[in-house]
Amino acid sequence: MLVHGLWMGRWAMRPLARRLERAGFDTVTFGYPTRATPMANADRLADWLTDRSIPAGRFVAHSLGGIVLSHLFQRHPATCPSNGRIVLMASPLGGSRVARSLAAGRLGRWLLAGSLENGLAGGAPGWHAPHTLMLAGTRPIGPGRLVPGALDGPNDGTVTVAETRARGLTAHRCLPVNHFGMLLSHHVASETVRFLSESPLDHGAHHDHAPRPVDGEQEPTG
Repeated sequence: MLVHGLWMGRWAMRPLARRLERAGFDTVTFGYPTRATPMANADRLADWLTDRSIPAGRFVAHSLGGIVLSHLFQRHPATCPSNGRIVLMASPLGGSRVARSLAAGRLGRWLLAGSLENGLAGGAPGWHAPHTLMLAGTRPIGPGRLVPGALDGPNDGTVTVAETRARGLTAHRCLPVNHFGMLLSHHVASETVRFLSESPLDHGAHHDHAPRPVDGEQEPTG
């Protein structure tokens, strides 16, 4: 189950979905109106899963999509996969300083709309789902750099590494990609495939090994 981020649609997850499919996974992608609140979108996702009889299992979410999942698992506990695997990509679970800065202006509040409520402005539920890997980017290229002072420390051009850290995560890894480039990255796909393929008992192993290649790529060297 793939869940996209802010100002995107299901199309944004297609490159990653294709790589997961080539690695042997079946994929489905949930699309939602990003101007709605994360809580409302969590309820939409719960209904969507029920209507299609999709069992709780593996989830991959980018950015705001991870916040939608945090609400999903709090509001609909049966959807939380006790033996599944979850990969979050640059999800600011505690809120985004870039978003809060933009929300200080009328245009920014209009652009971000409901995503701010218990979401990008902070206030999302704590992360309690098991077997979760957070991938953070360290290539600081993105629109967040246009917001003065909002990206202190390592960041992906939109979200800081610090904003992707949260209690309850199984593991956290930084990769040399920017926020939107994560969706196209072979390296991110390799990390995602490997973590989703592991047994829950193996959750710590990925820190010590190189990513598994996908699409016939060479093993990363750095």
